[in-house]
Amino acid sequence: MQTVLLNTQIEMPVQGIGTRNLADPDICEQVVLYSINSGIRLIDTSPMYLNEASVGLAISESPVDRSELFITAKIPPSYYNKCRTRKSLERTLKRLRTDYVDLLLLTTPIMAKWQNAWKEMEKAVDEGLARSIGVCNFVTERSIDELCSIANIRPVIDQIECHPFLHQKHIQKKLNEKNIQLEAWYPLGHGNPLLLNNEILMDIATAHHTTVPQVILRWHEQMGHVFITKSSNPDHIQRNIHLEHIHLTPDDMKRIEALDVSRNFYCVPELLQKLKYSLVR
Repeated sequence: MQTVLLNTQIEMPVQGIGTRNLADPDICEQVVLYSINSGIRLIDTSPMYLNEASVGLAISESPVDRSELFITAKIPPSYYNKCRTRKSLERTLKRLRTDYVDLLLLTTPIMAKWQNAWKEMEKAVDEGLARSIGVCNFVTERSIDELCSIANIRPVIDQIECHPFLHQKHIQKKLNEKNIQLEAWYPLGHGNPLLLNNEILMDIATAHHTTVPQVILRWHEQMGHVFITKSSNPDHIQRNIHLEHIHLTPDDMKRIEALDVSRNFYCVPELLQKLKYSLVR
């Protein structure tokens, strides 16, 4: 599995399995275990997904040594209070059946006290409970600058929505300046037909004798992104993993670059809408 080198000199797999919406405990366990056995080493989870126990069970059942896995966990906004941040991590570790996570992420900057949570996450690194820390949904240059101004430990990752209709060029430039890795959620645009049935992507897929999702994931790899996909379909998981036969040409990359229309596919929950939450710059 291809890896990237984070600013902490830790290697992180380029491709991982996301567990959001895998609510059924048995299905979640099966998907994570199958993914690990198929070669996936990056696993992304959160207390908000309500399935950390199932993820932990799959990890414990896997024949792969814990040291070979890269587990990403998150601190939910409701736990940004100083005391609750540590408690959230301790509960996550217990449910995941591990002594540490490889990456701990701050979920969003739009809720109060995220700065306090970041300081508690830094303590978790010092204590060996997390090997590295990063953020999700920091999609403005201002938010990245503020984070870096208070951070004693540099964030390694910014996990944001990114796909061919949303390249996030403005934030990618800022992340490059700060030596922070972009990680894409919704790398396939949440499977939206507008993206998956795009004529240009279909034409590129036909030329390479492959599928549109594989073209998109290969585009992410060639762009230098880390990305997490979610599927409970074994065939899809296998196809997502095996991208080595696809080599997008410079012309292919230019055609995909032209698809960027700053289009979000994430639907903001009603509660967060009331808080004027937005992932749009």
